[in-house]
Amino acid sequence: MLTMALAPAVAGRVAAQVPVAQPMARQPLAPAPARGPGPQPLRAGPTNDRLHNYLHDLTSPATMIGVAGGPLVGYLRDNSSQRDSDALAEQMLSRAGQAAVQLSVRHGLAALMDRSTSYQPCDCRGLGPRIGHALLETFTDHRADGSRALSIPRIAGAYAGSFSRMAWEHDGNAGDVAVSTTLSFGFSALVNIARELSGVGR
Repeated sequence: MLTMALAPAVAGRVAAQVPVAQPMARQPLAPAPARGPGPQPLRAGPTNDRLHNYLHDLTSPATMIGVAGGPLVGYLRDNSSQRDSDALAEQMLSRAGQAAVQLSVRHGLAALMDRSTSYQPCDCRGLGPRIGHALLETFTDHRADGSRALSIPRIAGAYAGSFSRMAWEHDGNAGDVAVSTTLSFGFSALVNIARELSGVGR
């Protein structure tokens, strides 16, 4: 009888000491792995701008006139009965090679030195200030901060292109090449004056 009386008390004490199982807390789901960015459209950043300007200068009307103009004038002025078309083609190829070297050196140095290569019109008014601006653009470049500096890329490119022709035109004279290159800056100045006064590029 005593055993039967104590059994419920002992069972209750044992049950109190046994920990009650708690429901498991729900673990947060791991975030899905982030997908890499999809293909992005080509943006016109500084590198793309320089490539565009380089290709534009290679195929510009001014370059085409410089390559074909002189040889064609000489060919048409030849009054001989037999005009040499092969010589005309060789002269055009020679000038094309010169233009390629000149523009490659200029744009390459401009990229390394962070200089501008395009003509920037003037916001000024009046004939004198605009002509002065065109002359200034002939011999200077813009730095990244907007200030001006002597156009080393343009000058180096012009002389590199002219002297490169001596590699395939062995009858050239270094002194004559240097003089003609220096005089070519005057032609570039006239082109810039015409561009400024006509409003091309504004």
